[in-house]
Amino acid sequence: MKRIISVIITLVMLMSIAAVNAHAYVEPVVGDVDGSGLVEIDDATFLQRKLINIPLPFYCEEIAADADEDGFVTILDVTYIQRWLIGLRYHLNIGEQVFRFDLVDSIAESIPEEFKEILYIQRICPTHFFASSNISGTIYKINARLSDEWCVGDEVEVTLANARIDINNFYGDGDLLTIEPYIHYPHEHTVYKPVIYLYPEEETEVSVKLDLDGEFLYTYPEYKDGWTVTASPDGTLTDESGAKHPYLFWEANLNAEYDFSTGFCIKGSDTEAFLRDSLSTMGLNEKEADDFIDFWLRFMQDNPYNVISFQTEAYTDSAKLDITPQPDTTIRVFMTWYTSDEAVEIPAQTLVSTERNGFTAVEWGGQKCG
Repeated sequence: MKRIISVIITLVMLMSIAAVNAHAYVEPVVGDVDGSGLVEIDDATFLQRKLINIPLPFYCEEIAADADEDGFVTILDVTYIQRWLIGLRYHLNIGEQVFRFDLVDSIAESIPEEFKEILYIQRICPTHFFASSNISGTIYKINARLSDEWCVGDEVEVTLANARIDINNFYGDGDLLTIEPYIHYPHEHTVYKPVIYLYPEEETEVSVKLDLDGEFLYTYPEYKDGWTVTASPDGTLTDESGAKHPYLFWEANLNAEYDFSTGFCIKGSDTEAFLRDSLSTMGLNEKEADDFIDFWLRFMQDNPYNVISFQTEAYTDSAKLDITPQPDTTIRVFMTWYTSDEAVEIPAQTLVSTERNGFTAVEWGGQKCG
């Protein structure tokens, strides 16, 4: 009798879960085996039971149980969940929404030769990573364990072997042979890497919109009709898919006329020290200044001279920024510059210092002019 009652209860539970799933599908979370929305020790326990064929009182999504995102559910996934719960994270995305990778093996075509691609890293896992082509939109699963020097959002040039591509659905995979930072010399008409950091005083849903006199070339995450993210006080931004980002990224062609009536003429060898001092004066913190210098210095340090002017209205009028809720402090730093073989006489520009108070938004970017 007790056994019959137990079976009935299990059937009722399964029917209830099926009814809920039929009406309100929730995107699964990596490591959330029981679909509770949280990754807890119960998930490791349930996964152990599943692996030894003990029936579970709920439907377990394989994609959620695959903690290391290698495409297989094994005892290693149990170990990763357990380690993640005590703070040993490695390159794991446990607790984040799953990353969909739908390569269809039956229609993927093999590529016999090694080939190179310029890609943006999108997601890093223990034994592989995902990266996408800005040109074709193809998403690749690349077999290699990345060192800690690489981060999500890095633009890289990779060489792949044993590759397959599903050209119908824009998915591919392959083995990594080489990976290097992709360095392209900035085009003089392009606004490069404006990035937006958000630091609310408490976790806040934030909407960010840009009104451009020009056109976007690239945004990350995808801009759509604007960005909506959950911003944390430490600057971590979580988008609507659950992916986490250090900042919002955009590039564009703007119809702006910049003002070089004041500025600075700096020797190439002195550029790093000048930028670090100037960025600090204008309110960037050490991490933001490092990001700025990491991007721009490679194009400037070997020049005889760099003529630099930080733009205000000429830039902000061409790229109007609307953030909701409105920040208490907004800092927008936009550098325009060109190279010169000899020193140029130019009246010194006065840099405005901004004190950071309350909810703070920071943006930096730049453009080479000629």
